[in-house]
Amino acid sequence: MNKKIPVIRAALTLCLLFCQLLPFNTHSQTLKDEWVVCNAAGCKLLDPYFSDGVTIKWEGPCQNGKAHGFGKLTKYKDGEYESTYEGEYKDGIREGKGTFTHKDGSVAKGNFVDGQLTGYGTRTSEDDGRYEGEFINYRYHGKGTYYYANGSKFEGFFVSDHIYSGKFTNYDGKVSYYQSSRPVDKITQEESTYKPEIGIKLTEYFDNDWKRCKPKNAAYYRLVKYQSPNKPAGVVKDYYITGELQSEFTSPYLDYEDEGKNFHEGTSTWYYKNGQIQQIRHYFNNNINGTNTFYYDDGQKSAELEYSYGVLNGRVLQWYKNGKTKLFAIHNNGELTENKYIEFDETGAAALVYIENFRKNKEIWTSKESNFETIIDDNNKLNLKLKTNQSIGLNNYIDIGQDVDYSIECAVQKKSGKVNDGFGMLFGFKDWNNYYSFIISESGSFKVYGKFEGMDLVMKDWTQSSTIRKNNQPNMLKVFKFDDEFIFSINGQVVERMSSRSLRGNYHGLSVYGAGEYQLSNLTVKEFISAEYASRIVDNMSQPDNEWAGNGSGFFINEKGYIATNYHVIEDAKAIQIEYNQKGEKQAYAAEIVVSDKQNDLAILKIKDPGFKYLPPIPYVFTTNIKDVGSDVFALGYPIANVMGDEIKFTDGKISSKTGIEGDVTVYQISVPIQPGNSGGPLFDNNGNLVGITSARLNKEHYGSENVNYAIKSTYLKNLVDVMPTRITLPLNYDIQKKPLTEKIKLLSEFIPIIKVK
Repeated sequence: MNKKIPVIRAALTLCLLFCQLLPFNTHSQTLKDEWVVCNAAGCKLLDPYFSDGVTIKWEGPCQNGKAHGFGKLTKYKDGEYESTYEGEYKDGIREGKGTFTHKDGSVAKGNFVDGQLTGYGTRTSEDDGRYEGEFINYRYHGKGTYYYANGSKFEGFFVSDHIYSGKFTNYDGKVSYYQSSRPVDKITQEESTYKPEIGIKLTEYFDNDWKRCKPKNAAYYRLVKYQSPNKPAGVVKDYYITGELQSEFTSPYLDYEDEGKNFHEGTSTWYYKNGQIQQIRHYFNNNINGTNTFYYDDGQKSAELEYSYGVLNGRVLQWYKNGKTKLFAIHNNGELTENKYIEFDETGAAALVYIENFRKNKEIWTSKESNFETIIDDNNKLNLKLKTNQSIGLNNYIDIGQDVDYSIECAVQKKSGKVNDGFGMLFGFKDWNNYYSFIISESGSFKVYGKFEGMDLVMKDWTQSSTIRKNNQPNMLKVFKFDDEFIFSINGQVVERMSSRSLRGNYHGLSVYGAGEYQLSNLTVKEFISAEYASRIVDNMSQPDNEWAGNGSGFFINEKGYIATNYHVIEDAKAIQIEYNQKGEKQAYAAEIVVSDKQNDLAILKIKDPGFKYLPPIPYVFTTNIKDVGSDVFALGYPIANVMGDEIKFTDGKISSKTGIEGDVTVYQISVPIQPGNSGGPLFDNNGNLVGITSARLNKEHYGSENVNYAIKSTYLKNLVDVMPTRITLPLNYDIQKKPLTEKIKLLSEFIPIIKVK
């Protein structure tokens, strides 16, 4: 992988370390563009940060049904005041000078472009301070100055609301410098002398570290056209110097010297030299958002990570090159769920892994007493300063099953102090009458001992070992329990084996004997479990709020993610997920209800996941022509998916009647076999025209009937589309009509999702 990807990742990771330098709140927003009615006359405007429960009030002129000119917009969330914008609108979109006031009292002023605060502006907060400088999409991005409420000041370059490079002046006058989000003694990077021509396609050359260079020293080159300084037009494409495509992305801001200053928006794709995709990443406001996918050079998927606004939020999956699962984890707003994940080896054997997060459990680990003090540093390491020559133990509860094999490991280091009586791992601790210790000494010896019901146990007395690193270096200690044996290792080398004993407790941590400064890190517990048990845990972690309660079928009616289905499929749903295959790859997104018609059993959904990309043209004709009795028709859907699997199923038959039970004119009676799970799926004629929505079958037990099924006529779906808050274009693609039935099914299947609800 070239340097460009890690540089971007570093910028996003390091901002978490330095965000405390900027005490403002960036106001998490949902990622949804929505045209919203803004006054009683039906005038509309575009809200780039719309979410459920939002209502708006526009006090200003309208033109052609859209806000146009200077006015005042007030936004409410669930009936409570959210924000105010006073400024210019053009054709329903913020365009020109304006002032944005948030409910927290912060006020942003500047120029709005395509609905976003972009260019030079200011933002003032009542409590935090004031920013003056460049914005991109409401984010501090570019040159600027932040004045803190306490009198401190930062002058330099900001990347997505975080300091990147420049000078920080403390309120007491002390000056420090930052470059690439790291503290430095001085700034070494000079201002760029590169002045590209505007409006023509250029070739730019970069070395292995993605620094601009001459062609003879280049490892990569870029094809780009700037529509204005630092603003590329369209897709930017990078190439290996040998001519193969290396990446393609879109960017509102492209820095001339430092790739870490770039602002990414939309989808970015990286490639191996052989043309295979290396990584696909989605951005919103320069934050990774949605599913970030990695691949091996043979096209096999290697990893998937789910993000929300730059923070891991959802599943993390890794695979071996043979396709077998390597790792599974769930994150919630950046935190590893229960601090646990599952790892697999290539044979399928699994381990449930717990990694202690000292920072998250700060209240447990930190203390300040007269004789000792503990602190946690920025690298998530626990530091102990023991002032008196005594013994001390620090631990946290980490549950281990007694009936499984396991391992416990940690890195320990004595950083300063006189000769002591040892330091190392405390494990199986219940109380000071029941515990085990695995410790080492400065002289290069180790000891295993403990207590059982108050009785001293010396399992291995002091023994010299060449594996122990001396001179205050860190040492990795590990104890394995396999069957009836304990195996002790130091720095990867086995130093002792003995019969295992039951753990008296489940507290594990650091054991120290003697004054000095010590450090504990990488405290990790693994439970070795069966593949079957691992699979059950994966299922439970994937669906912590119970399994999906049911499923139905649906079909896309617009490339922007609008889906039709039955009302009864999504009735009372608290969560909706749609899944479909696109070019052989499974896609899964959250969806929401746009509009519904309970009487006619219809609903229209829309994908609300920011990682969703618009679909290719939908390959059928949406027709409202009434079909004659005897017309050939077929259905596609997912009947009884929990039994029959989630592969799409084809069934065919004829129009049996133009009406349903008791002459119901809203439906066709069809002989096409349908089952639970088919509900909401499309009904096509043999030309591939959409003619209905499969809905129900007559109860066989009650009526004694066989193969009597119903489909709602497409006319009633068209009526529901017409009352949607957003106007959409329905499919009108005649190309499919001349294709054989097998090809029709293949083309249509990519636009028919399974709908899961709970």
